[in-house]
Amino acid sequence: MSILTPRETLYFSNPVLQLSHDSGGYLRLRWTSTGGTEDELRSTYLQVRQAMRHFRTGKTMSIHQNRPLIPVPVQQWLAAEWIPGSVREAGYSHCAIVESHNPMARLASQAVSLTAPTALAFRHFPTEAAADAWLRQNA
Repeated sequence: MSILTPRETLYFSNPVLQLSHDSGGYLRLRWTSTGGTEDELRSTYLQVRQAMRHFRTGKTMSIHQNRPLIPVPVQQWLAAEWIPGSVREAGYSHCAIVESHNPMARLASQAVSLTAPTALAFRHFPTEAAADAWLRQNA
């Protein structure tokens, strides 16, 4: 698991995700190479929504570099339920995705982002520094 930067406070960690709050006003989601079951992924995403409420931020940096492909049922759940619910309930407004090294995982992430409500700005980035700059400029 990655080490937190001095700007981060750990909020939640499990085998699939390390979730922290960055002093730049967003949540940093460091996904691991452990895929996780569908139930584990859904419960992890619910922790992310809870963190958005707790820290009163609607912005996330989701680091997918080593993340395996998300199972199709979870992709569908994210698009149909979790994202719209997070926009409504937690003010989810910005998602910066640091792209996966896996081409199929990149395509899956892009497919989910295409179905997002217009209230959620999605951008894909090659590096954390580029994602951080975008999130900070949209403060």
